Amino acid sequence: MKSRYSKEFRSSIRLSELPRPKWWAHWIRFFKSFEVCFFKVLEILALYRSQKSILAIPTLATPGFTSLQAVVFNGTQEEVLGFKPRRLFHRILRGIPDLEFFERVKFQVSFSENNLRTIEASSEARGFLHLQMPWQLPETSPRVSWVRIQPTGVETIFGKVKIGDYQLLSAPVFFLNEKIDSVIISDIDDTIKDSNVAKSTSFYSILNGLLKGHYYQYEAIEGMAEFYQSLARQNSMIVYVTSTPYELAPFLLKFLRDRQFPEGPVFMRWLGYGRFGHKWRTINRVLSQVSHQKCILIGDSGEQDLQIYRRICETADYGEKVKKILIRHVPGTPIQKAVNKREIFYSELSELKQEIESVLKY
Repeated sequence: MKSRYSKEFRSSIRLSELPRPKWWAHWIRFFKSFEVCFFKVLEILALYRSQKSILAIPTLATPGFTSLQAVVFNGTQEEVLGFKPRRLFHRILRGIPDLEFFERVKFQVSFSENNLRTIEASSEARGFLHLQMPWQLPETSPRVSWVRIQPTGVETIFGKVKIGDYQLLSAPVFFLNEKIDSVIISDIDDTIKDSNVAKSTSFYSILNGLLKGHYYQYEAIEGMAEFYQSLARQNSMIVYVTSTPYELAPFLLKFLRDRQFPEGPVFMRWLGYGRFGHKWRTINRVLSQVSHQKCILIGDSGEQDLQIYRRICETADYGEKVKKILIRHVPGTPIQKAVNKREIFYSELSELKQEIESVLKY
């Protein structure tokens, strides 16, 4: 069992961690090409000029690979966050994010003063980019750098077409190097923010959110931001792994920023992946690059976090790197039982602090 999952993980590594587009993606690109040409004519005639935004997502550079992530939206970030879409369909269903397809984006990452690496890729029919580059860290690297992004045009059947104005929002890239003492891999929903899954997933709530556009407002669990900030000051890297889809990146990143959670790599889910597979693959990739750092996994009982973490610990290459699994009991969910001494269940923040401090102080 262990070898099968390890082999599956190793064989899946490639430039893009996402499946290749299906046949329908070619039709989307075909119709997108004519849409782009139409608006290009309007732009030349000074009748209309497109406005787009490219949002980079905080990411991770490790000794073996570097992840790059960005989402492309139609409209400015203020329009996206304010549910003021430009296209008619998205004005009616305001809760559906208005992604831009087949946008080509150039990434630049500075690993040191004289070490600048560049790659260009397309958002394809997903509206976002997630690349995994085989860029290894140099002997000396900073704790954090910045990902620079630049649009290079829309990918059409006629070639690349540059159109419209872009609002660019860069993001940090965090280096998993010798300066990091511990890695805290944390879920988000019901772990650091209240999701109210029972209420937010009812038919009325979903329909109301789609039509009125107030579905993605989050509340932080009291005290979690301050505690995570204290961990970051102790040379801990906080890695956020969430089932929230890329389409909601502006709302999630705004939540983390406004509630003053420490910055760290954020790995979101493509809707084409299941929640279990997404988290399992992401955490395995991170743990495969951990050397001397202590690792702690934090999740909740509202989803499958415990089952995912257990499966990871069954993997011979990574399991011993995990010092503790900490699961927050969400009210209304079944009481779970530990099968290993490193599995701890908590209800109060004080319990979480005590368990983490017992790992970090040795």
